[in-house]
Amino acid sequence: MGYPSTAQEKPAMTPDQLHKARRKLRLTLEQMARVLGYEGTQAKSQIQHMENGRREIRPAQRRLVEAYLTGYRPKDWPCSTRMS
Repeated sequence: MGYPSTAQEKPAMTPDQLHKARRKLRLTLEQMARVLGYEGTQAKSQIQHMENGRREIRPAQRRLVEAYLTGYRPKDWPCSTRMS
């Protein structure tokens, strides 16, 4: 048995798909960073780098974004949503 290999993972999310998902969710870069687990002064730039292809979008991040797109909201979901 064991865990599925990464070869069985769904294809990675593209930078454009991430950007479109963030816009659909009506999240700012800072808010998207927070719901994906990034903190600190570089959080916003991490999302910018993922959206422009300079940073890989990991499978766990893709799964989170997909869950958010289907309606899942964690307790700390941002209340006000102004897009940047």
